[in-house]
Amino acid sequence: MADAFSDPEIIDAVEKLRTAGTELRRWRDKMAAFEVEFRKLGFPPFVGGLTLAPFDVLSDHLRGMRGSMLDLFRNPEQVLAACEAILDRMVMDIRPPVPGGVNTIGIPLHRGSEGFMSIEQFETFYWPGLKGLILALIDKGITPLVFFEGDYTSRLEYLLELPKGKIFAHMDSSDIFKVKEVIGGHLCFSGNVPCSLLTSGTVEEVKTHCKKMIDVCAKEGGFIMSTRSPVDDVKPELLKAMIDFTMEYGVYG
Repeated sequence: MADAFSDPEIIDAVEKLRTAGTELRRWRDKMAAFEVEFRKLGFPPFVGGLTLAPFDVLSDHLRGMRGSMLDLFRNPEQVLAACEAILDRMVMDIRPPVPGGVNTIGIPLHRGSEGFMSIEQFETFYWPGLKGLILALIDKGITPLVFFEGDYTSRLEYLLELPKGKIFAHMDSSDIFKVKEVIGGHLCFSGNVPCSLLTSGTVEEVKTHCKKMIDVCAKEGGFIMSTRSPVDDVKPELLKAMIDFTMEYGVYG
């Protein structure tokens, strides 16, 4: 078997992995330095760590998207059993935050939105595990920061089952005005300025969009202006326009 490492394809693959590992280490070092700089400026890290909904653990790391989607129809009982087992293990591993440390955990949601599963499948396979994880984190004194990737408009009512004021909900493409209507006053939420607007729009279009969001979503508090997703490719001047307008116009009287 050792002679396999003399195969040109194996050598090429190992070299590419080495290059990727080197770049990952450089990225981590830069992020660590960035965190130190931010702390010195008085801004603690926003997220203390990351975790996943039990179904996403199954889908992302064990069965893959295609496998997990087929399993919903072919092996539903095994999916339920797997999600329950994964949740039990995750709950066992939760530790209370260190005194003086960051008490938040980010949870990006991958397969629970519209387009991946029906509302019936969400209620059966996805929500019980996610809800159980969130409640377990809250019980340990941790604030879950849940990123509702995709469209969760049809699933908003379920969030009312969570304790009031105990999680932070970041919305992607959900109808933000429906979000305000359903969970406003129950959970703090943020989103969902489209990055497409910040890439190809105008300053006036950005201001108009943000004004409507503030007028509707910020009534009585509980709303944070934010983009839907990371802003790597947006125009800096449009992102600045969003921030400046929010600071000027989004002031409580």
